[in-house]
Amino acid sequence: MRSVVSLVVPGLMMAILAAGADSGGCGVSKGLYDGWLALGKHVPTRQSRSDSLVPGASVVTPDPDQRHAIDVEYQAFFGCLSDTAAHRDKETLQGYCRQVEGDRLASLVCRTALYLKSGRIDAKEFVDALPVGKKGAELVWDLEEIAGPPDQQPGGATLFQPGGPAYKLIDELFLLVLDDRESAAAKYFNFAANAPVEGSRHVDDQIKMLLRESPSVVVKKWVVLRQYQPKLKKVLADMTASLPKAELQKMRQGLNAFCSKDNPDCPEIVKLFGRPD
Repeated sequence: MRSVVSLVVPGLMMAILAAGADSGGCGVSKGLYDGWLALGKHVPTRQSRSDSLVPGASVVTPDPDQRHAIDVEYQAFFGCLSDTAAHRDKETLQGYCRQVEGDRLASLVCRTALYLKSGRIDAKEFVDALPVGKKGAELVWDLEEIAGPPDQQPGGATLFQPGGPAYKLIDELFLLVLDDRESAAAKYFNFAANAPVEGSRHVDDQIKMLLRESPSVVVKKWVVLRQYQPKLKKVLADMTASLPKAELQKMRQGLNAFCSKDNPDCPEIVKLFGRPD
C-alpha cells in the first residue's frame, strides 16, 4: 500500500504540466504553485508513524525533473512578462494578469510587472494585491527560490533585474514604506520578519536605511513596527556593532525630533533605540 502522497503528486503534476501546454501569451498552468508545494515543502521527508506500521508503505520522493519543469515554466513566464512590459501596451499586460489569476504566485509577479509598467502610479493597487500573514510571506520567499540566484536567472527577464522578481517586489514595497504609503509598512515587515537567511540580509540593510533616513516613518508607523521588535533589535544590534557612535547618535536625534511630548508611543521608541546624548 502506497501513501496518499505517492498517488496524488504524480497525477497532479501530469494535469498541471498538460494544462501548461495550452496556455497562450504570458501564462502558466493553473495551480502550478500548488504543484510546486506538493513536490517540495509539503511532501514528508520520512515515513509517518502510521505508514511505518503498514507493510510495503512508502513515501514518494519528489521527482527533480518535475520540479525543474515547473521552474522552467515560471522562468519563461517571467521573461514573457518582461518582454511584454517593454514592448506592448498596459492593456495587454492586464489581460495576461487576468489569465493567470488561477495561480497565486504567477498572479503576484504579474501584478508587480503591471505596477512597474504603469510607471508606479498604481501604488495602492500594488500594495493591496500583496499577500498577508505568514503564508503570504512564504509565497514571496518561495518566489525567490523558484526564480533562483540572480546569476542563474534567464537574461530575458530584464524587468526584474538585478535580483529577480521576489527582490524586485520587496524593493518596490520598501520604497513605498519610505514614502509612508498606506499598508506598505505592515506588509513589508511581515515579509521581513519571515525572510530566509539570504532574504533577511537584504531586508536588514533596508531597515537600517529606514532607521537612519526616515525617522518620521518609524515614529508614525510605530503601531505596526512595535509588533516586530525582535527584528528591530537584531538590526539595531548590527548597527551598534558596525556604525560609528556619531551615526547612531544622529539616528537617535532624528527619532527624538519626531517624538512629540504627547505621543504615547515615544517612551517605548526611546527605550528601544536609546536617548540622544
